[in-house]
Amino acid sequence: MSDPLTIAQPYAKAAFDYAVANQALEQWEQMLTIAATVASQPIIAQQIEDSEQLGASDSEAFTDMFLGVCEGLLDEHGQNLIKVMAENGRLNVIVQVVELFHELKDDYERMVTAHVTTTEPLSIQQQANLVQALQKKLNRSVELDCHIDETLVGGMLIKAGELVIDGTLKSSINRLATSLQA
Repeated sequence: MSDPLTIAQPYAKAAFDYAVANQALEQWEQMLTIAATVASQPIIAQQIEDSEQLGASDSEAFTDMFLGVCEGLLDEHGQNLIKVMAENGRLNVIVQVVELFHELKDDYERMVTAHVTTTEPLSIQQQANLVQALQKKLNRSVELDCHIDETLVGGMLIKAGELVIDGTLKSSINRLATSLQA
C-alpha cells in the first residue's frame, strides 16, 4: 500500500484550497477534525477498513451511516469530501488529511507550533521569552506546546518545523560519552 500521507495529500490540498477561496479555514479545520475523530473510533475504523472490500451499495450504506454520525457537524461541501473519499476507498486516511490540512493552514497563516520539552514547567515569563526568541529566529508566529520529561536530566528540547534545538543535559552527556569512547 502507498504511504498514507501521499494518498491524503490531494484531499487535504483540495479542502484547503476550497477553504481559502471561501474564507472558511476555521470551519473546515473543525469539520475535518470532527470527521477524523469519528473515523478514529475503533468500531468505525474497523468498518472503514471493512468497507474497502464492500460492493458499491454496501459502501454507500456505510458512507450514509458515517455522515449520519456527523449529522449537523459537516456542511454540504464537507459531506461531499467524505463521499468522494469513501467512493475512492480513502476514508482510512482522513486523520492524515487533517494533519496535512493543519500544516497547510499554519504555513498559510505563517504559524508554527514549537514543541518544547523540559524537566520542569516553564514560567509564564520563560514561555514569553522563548516565543519571542523563536519568532525572531523563524520569522513566524509561534505557539508553544510544552511537555515535561524528567528523563532529560536538565535543559530543553525544542522542535519547531524543521528546526530542532537540543539543549538537554542528557544529550550533552551522551555526546561526552561518545567522544570519550572514540
